[in-house]
Amino acid sequence: MNALSSVVSARHRPPLRAGWRGLRFDRYLPREAVHKAADAEVLLTDSARLGEERFAVAALWERDHHLGHRDGPAADPVLLAETVRQSAIHLAHRFHGSTYGHPFVLHDLAVELDRPLPPTGPAGLDVGLDLDCRAVTPRRPSPGRERFALDGVAWAGHRPVGRVRLRWEVLAPERYAVLRRRSAEGAAASERAPAAALPPAAARVGRTRARDVLLAADPERAGRWWLRPFEDHPVLFDHAVDHVPGMVLLEAFRQAATATATAAATVRDGPAVREPRTLAAEFLAFGEPGSPIAVLTDPGPDPDGTVRVRAVQDARPIAEARLRFPEAAC
Repeated sequence: MNALSSVVSARHRPPLRAGWRGLRFDRYLPREAVHKAADAEVLLTDSARLGEERFAVAALWERDHHLGHRDGPAADPVLLAETVRQSAIHLAHRFHGSTYGHPFVLHDLAVELDRPLPPTGPAGLDVGLDLDCRAVTPRRPSPGRERFALDGVAWAGHRPVGRVRLRWEVLAPERYAVLRRRSAEGAAASERAPAAALPPAAARVGRTRARDVLLAADPERAGRWWLRPFEDHPVLFDHAVDHVPGMVLLEAFRQAATATATAAATVRDGPAVREPRTLAAEFLAFGEPGSPIAVLTDPGPDPDGTVRVRAVQDARPIAEARLRFPEAAC
């Protein structure tokens, strides 16, 4: 489990200020470049090749991007994860020649921050990624299947803030169809969400708007939540998909882990919503639409502030993650 078993790492490299000097931060890329339907959800503004496998990516975060919707002291770390995801799509198309229209399948994604992200502010926040993005040759190459790996350093507010990692593959439509058919056939409906499962207050899971709360608390078992995907949500379901998107699961993991970490800290320090410094998720199977997904957390954070979360559907694990919160918060 690459994203979960090791610390996010990136090789040592000189500062990238010179590489970003020629990049633009004042206009966004076309939405097709990052597989978005709405212009407003595009985060990337420019990119450049710095070496055979090294790239600079520029992004601009505005206050209302993704699920930001707040004026707090720091930008949302899930916003960085979405920036990395869009970067992978863009770099694969522009520099590796991946075919537009071929599905991208996410395997793992991780963000590790050394410090809180700066706030977006009224003028937005310039963000840069210094990335190694490479094609991975499997031991047994398979036609219609491309594998990629991305690692690098994130900059925000003109200083490095942490490291990022992503693994994914691009499939020809016919290969993807076979994969989806096998996944759907392997799902066998089992437990159902209790009728009494209700969403928590938005603040409890680190949100400011009720419409962004993706979880319902299970009244029968502590640490068990049920995913409440809103297929009409303009951000999380920007375009039609045949499965539960990985970023929906990542946001659900963040919300469940935030509730766990905040509850543990509140016992000692008083009420406060906590933000993770590390988000590392592995996606194991497709989440099938129309069947309940349980989101399970451990009883409390580990001594280092890590909360472990997993998503289970029809008795099979579909994703798992670890989120580490600042030690002072746990």
